[in-house]
Amino acid sequence: KQMFVPVKRLVGDVEPFERLPGAAGLSLGMAAVYSGAAGLAKCGAAAKPTHVVMGPKGADGRYPAIPVLPTTVFETESTAAVPASAIGSAVTLHTDGLTVTATTTNGVFTVSETENAAGGWVRGRFI
Repeated sequence: KQMFVPVKRLVGDVEPFERLPGAAGLSLGMAAVYSGAAGLAKCGAAAKPTHVVMGPKGADGRYPAIPVLPTTVFETESTAAVPASAIGSAVTLHTDGLTVTATTTNGVFTVSETENAAGGWVRGRFI
């Protein structure tokens, strides 16, 4: 799955969906940053996302999205093998905003579990 999927929450609460304006071309499970003026935009590789897009843009020009909280564990794919030695370290986002890399310099996604394979799953949090 090439997208960020919430798989576990470390608290009993669930993030509410927000409906936010955004740039064209955002897709389900994409890491995004929100600014009041521009709305949602695809997140850069070394930027911590504020939201994850949870569906297509509606007729009102808004996307359903959840806020990124440090208590939400996400799963996504990696573009390169993320080794077990990276657990506890933060890796960068891939330029697609949907997956992660194995690069730890300026990382924003803290790895908690990994399949250790290119195209394999990685779980972690944005903390």
